[in-house]
Amino acid sequence: MYSMQEPKTTKQAKVDPLFTIFEQHLFHSQNEEIDRQSFVLGVVNEYVSYLRKLNIAVPAHLEKFIVEELSLQVSQMLVKKIYGYLSIKDYQSQIPDTQKKRAKKSYSRIKRASR
Repeated sequence: MYSMQEPKTTKQAKVDPLFTIFEQHLFHSQNEEIDRQSFVLGVVNEYVSYLRKLNIAVPAHLEKFIVEELSLQVSQMLVKKIYGYLSIKDYQSQIPDTQKKRAKKSYSRIKRASR
């Protein structure tokens, strides 16, 4: 029988910092009326800032294309995550506290790493 539970592992799986930043914005956004485009731009801008803090160079002539690609990825993540909900606010009201705490903990880890 198929199980919806995540497999148990002894090591914590590495999560992409983009996804961690995405979840932080999705779960803890204070702006209840944020539109999707503003949400996506906020996540992408924070991710690019995170890369810069880690001294990861983004060539100026490629930055526009990288931001466009990241925006598409974040937009797709958002559509998949909130599928069935009318807005980000509706989705946020259904998130369990344990999931919010896990996202906050992961986010604080990547923030510490980028200092």
